[in-house]
Amino acid sequence: MSIAVDLEAPDAAADGLGAPPATPIVALPPIEQLQPTVRLDPVTGEPRRTAVIRVVFWLLLLASLAEAGTIALTWWRAIHMDSFGHAARLIGWAHPNPGSVPSLLIAAATMLTGVVLVAAPVLAGYLAWVGRPAARWWAIGALVLTGATYLITAPTVAGATWLAPIWGNVGWLAVPLTLAGALLLWLPVATMFFADWTTFRTPVTPVSPAGDVVYGRLEQFR
Repeated sequence: MSIAVDLEAPDAAADGLGAPPATPIVALPPIEQLQPTVRLDPVTGEPRRTAVIRVVFWLLLLASLAEAGTIALTWWRAIHMDSFGHAARLIGWAHPNPGSVPSLLIAAATMLTGVVLVAAPVLAGYLAWVGRPAARWWAIGALVLTGATYLITAPTVAGATWLAPIWGNVGWLAVPLTLAGALLLWLPVATMFFADWTTFRTPVTPVSPAGDVVYGRLEQFR
């Protein structure tokens, strides 16, 4: 004898899991969105450096090298008596006697100006490389300082070769290079890079519960 059991077909709308609730269930987002994590470079263990940051670093480094080329040529002219008077505009304006104390002071001031012009962009590039948001303002400061290149460049003198103005003014290449680097540091991708480094340096500490923590059985169960 066989017994036939008549089973009702499940509700197609519920997909066999029962009737759906009237109010949808609110689910939390993934844990990565609740507590953002910093993407670390497996090689360095530091936040990943984007292509923009790498380009900025090289632009500012090239700007520093351009200034270094100018100050090196200025120094070469300054150590020779016949070209000392027109080694740089700053020396030409002071017009000191070669070998005198004022000439040594004005030469030192010229070299000090060159050192500042060389150091400013490379320092801004380093700060950008290590994720310091202050790199933006350092790059702007380096851009402003490039105007002092005029002081360490040599004026064109009679009888100079056509290469003299080119080599003597190579430091002016720092202006477009520094400008490009400073602008790239304000892109959103650079902002995210600085935010990653800030999170990397100052991780969020877990909040301890308020009040005293009691261990063991609760009072009502003792």
